[in-house]
Amino acid sequence: MLFNSPEFLLLFLPFVLVGYYALRHRRFEMPAVKFLVVCSLFFYGWWEPLYVPLIVGSILFNYLIGRALTRHHAAGGSKTLLTFGVAMNLALLGVFKYAGFAISNIAALTGGTFASVNILLPLAISFFTFQQIAYLVDAYQGKVEEPSLATYCLFVSFFPQLIAGPIVHHREMIPQFLKRHQIDVVWRNLAIGFTIATIGLFKKLVLADRAGYWADQSFGAVARGIDVSFIDAWVGVLGFSFEIYFDFSGYTDMAIGLARMFGIILPLNFASPYKATSIIDFWRGWHMTLTRFLRDYLYFPLGGNRFGSARRYLNLMVVMLLGGLWHGANWTFVAWGGLHGVFLAVNHGWRAWRGDSGDSTAVGRWTGRLLTFTAVTVAWVFFRADSFPASLTMLRGLAGLNGVVLPIHYADVTGGLTPWLSGLGVTFGALPVYGGGWQLVILASLLGFVWLLPNTQEIMGKFEPALDAQPTRSLIRWRPSLASGLMIAALASYLTLSLLQGPSGEFIYFEF
Repeated sequence: MLFNSPEFLLLFLPFVLVGYYALRHRRFEMPAVKFLVVCSLFFYGWWEPLYVPLIVGSILFNYLIGRALTRHHAAGGSKTLLTFGVAMNLALLGVFKYAGFAISNIAALTGGTFASVNILLPLAISFFTFQQIAYLVDAYQGKVEEPSLATYCLFVSFFPQLIAGPIVHHREMIPQFLKRHQIDVVWRNLAIGFTIATIGLFKKLVLADRAGYWADQSFGAVARGIDVSFIDAWVGVLGFSFEIYFDFSGYTDMAIGLARMFGIILPLNFASPYKATSIIDFWRGWHMTLTRFLRDYLYFPLGGNRFGSARRYLNLMVVMLLGGLWHGANWTFVAWGGLHGVFLAVNHGWRAWRGDSGDSTAVGRWTGRLLTFTAVTVAWVFFRADSFPASLTMLRGLAGLNGVVLPIHYADVTGGLTPWLSGLGVTFGALPVYGGGWQLVILASLLGFVWLLPNTQEIMGKFEPALDAQPTRSLIRWRPSLASGLMIAALASYLTLSLLQGPSGEFIYFEF
């Protein structure tokens, strides 16, 4: 069930909120937890009920393995049991997400023919698998206090963060599920959560979906074999850059806001990454809980930076390649991860050589911000394109190697320069995709929107919008009042009405 669907907003969410607080009001904490588990599994199975037994089986398996690891820890732990548990989780992920990819690559390498494997990817399998692997490792290390089966089920299946994260730790979530709230706190949480969720829905419907339309036009043209020109390529790539930014930012806001309506505070997962002045800082703000997982459960076990610079850069590359593969079973995702691995290695090497981050001056900060945004945007080509040939076609377009086609009316002001421009490969006529370059102006304004305005956490900073969110000063601050309530209610009504008139697309990270 999509957050941005009328069924969710008008039926499922109100029903679950009323049922949950009706139970909690009578101090039925554990029945309220079980009620949320059932509702979360219904939410998960709305798309494909056949996969509910899959997630339930995964939960039961990991709960039993985790309980055994917790009890074995006092006796020195059981590395064999941990290895078995992690291997089974990776095997489940491998079968459903990577089996077809592996078979097609084996066939390409050997020249053999194999029956094609087309397995429907279960929703959220990458997220709940990583979340439970982290739980098993923590249980092995003695960091887990054994939860009840119901609270563990809710830890994995809690619907606000189930489908696309954040990837949460048990210690962040399980203690909150049984925490009691006074009635005034309940209303406060509802107001804060509803506001954050509405902001997220606005980002998805108004900003992400509209930028995504231009991205789809350009990348769709490439998929049809069209060599897109300079302007078309930049409109498409910038369109996707802002689509995925506002799509993921919007989803994260909705997840945090929906959880807060139930009195649960999720960890911060998105913190204005396009404001980053380096690739290192970008990954501190983009999908922060995935970055945390890859750092704590892959980069550090590989040795981190403890064995010299060469090993550090190798570890960074391995982590980013696997992080790219986690996003999708396609070599384009691996290339995207590899590019970011190279970016990170260069960034760390630069800092080691210079001895500082290079952002001590305003010029340095803005130069770093522009370079970082450009590098991230170009790398998105591999993330969005369907294949390597399509990626290369788009990159040629970005470089102007497919020609520079200007709208027809530009010829009216070039006069005698027309033959000279034509000799440089600049032609005049209707753009093959858009018919005009005004989209670049809108996309440039979105960049100003991202760089200059506060993010949701800063606007809501006085009310602990997320775990570990740092209080910041912002010119735009939300305060609970009649005026703010009416404004958010009007915005939510407008967005809901727009959904009733036509559906919105699913969130991009639902695919992973």
